[in-house]
Formats: sequence, C-alpha cells, structure tokens
Amino acid sequence: MSSDPRAANLRTAVFTAKDGLALPYRLFVPPSCSPDKPCGLLLFLHGAGERGADNHVQLKNDALAFVEPGPQAESPTIVVYPQCPEAMQWVKADWKKGSYSLTNTPVSQPMAAVLELLAWLGASYAVDPARILVTGLSMGGYGTWDIVVRQPTTFAGALALCGGGDPSQAATIRDLPVWAFHGDRDEAVPVRGSRQMIAALREAGGSPRYTEAAGHGHDIWTAAYRDPAVVRWLLSQRR
Repeated sequence: MSSDPRAANLRTAVFTAKDGLALPYRLFVPPSCSPDKPCGLLLFLHGAGERGADNHVQLKNDALAFVEPGPQAESPTIVVYPQCPEAMQWVKADWKKGSYSLTNTPVSQPMAAVLELLAWLGASYAVDPARILVTGLSMGGYGTWDIVVRQPTTFAGALALCGGGDPSQAATIRDLPVWAFHGDRDEAVPVRGSRQMIAALREAGGSPRYTEAAGHGHDIWTAAYRDPAVVRWLLSQRR
C-alpha cells in the first residue's frame, strides 16, 4: 500500500464495466459533498508505468496533490484514480509519434470503462455536472486529450501533461479551458505532441495555456502537480 498518509483518505474499489472489464480505482470524496452542496469530479489518468491491478501504484507521480486540504477547501472536488490494466492503454496509439487520428482510433476498452465509471459516480454521489474535470500524464496525457474530444460537452477543464492528441479535432474543444505542460527534452513522448495540440487550439480560436519547460525531460508532473497554483486552477474550473 502507499506510504503517503493522504492515501488513507481514499476509498478502494473495483468497477466492472458492461463488457466485464474490471477497473480498480481509488476515490476521494470530500466530507462536505451533499445534494445541497455538490462537488466537482476530477478524473486522474496515470501513465504507462502505473498499469496493473494492485490499485495503489496509480497514486504515484504527485497524483495526490489534488486531495490536499488547501485546494479542496476552496473547491471541494471528488477525485477518482482508475488503474488501467496491464498491457492496455487509455488510447490505442503509439505515444512516440506525438499524435494520432481519432477517426481511425476507436475508444479503447479501458477508456470506455472510465466513461461508464464517471457516469456511475455522477449518479451515485453529489456531483456538480458543471464541474467535471480531467488530468493525466504521459499515457494519461494522451487519455486527457482523447476523452475531452470524444466528450466535448462534458468537461469544464483539462490539464494535459506530456501527452498528444489529434490536432484535427481541436475545434471541438476550442472553448474548453486547457493547460498543457511538456518538457522540451522529453525522450518518451515528443514535445511536438503538446505543441501541435496547442497550436491547433489557438488556430481554432481557443485560448489554451501552455507551459514548456526548457531543459526538462519526461517527468513534467514535478513542475505541474507540485505547483499549488496549477492544482487550484484546474479544481476551480466550471462550465
């Protein structure tokens, strides 16, 4: 189990999708959430190294920054951390390429399960539908771009780290508040993945934020998730 004391506040469960896929997940629910005071809902998509079925390794890489008392006090938000099964991906794409064609890439089995899980959480907890949020890193950065394009009217904000997407789909999310981070020396996912998505959003009339860290490699989450201002920015978004 995680040695991080913040993990003690997370519930442990497994969601079974309609197709039978078992999706382990951890869940943080602020005590203030109630029908009179619904909370936001943040989806956290981990990277490739956190795949499996142990239901705790997905809490690595500063993922628990979003359950810190300070940001949560300002913007109470349920946070769900699903774990992608081994040998599967949130998006069936080669992340070394930096981009992919959404039209030629069906929604993956784990991502379909995530969408079912989000729907179930929305029906089971006091969730404000105007405050559905997503963030992810690396494989999860791809997943972040993928899910907001597939569900363009669902999300109120997205924080995509060292990922990539389909620039031709940018117009569908031009009004979505997006903040992308990437290191210019990333050798796992090329920086052009974020550059192309941000450029396409701006060309489509959007106003995304983009932070490119000079001299930084793949672990851009140390720059993003450890910055309380970034965490607060995402949790404060509302449609």
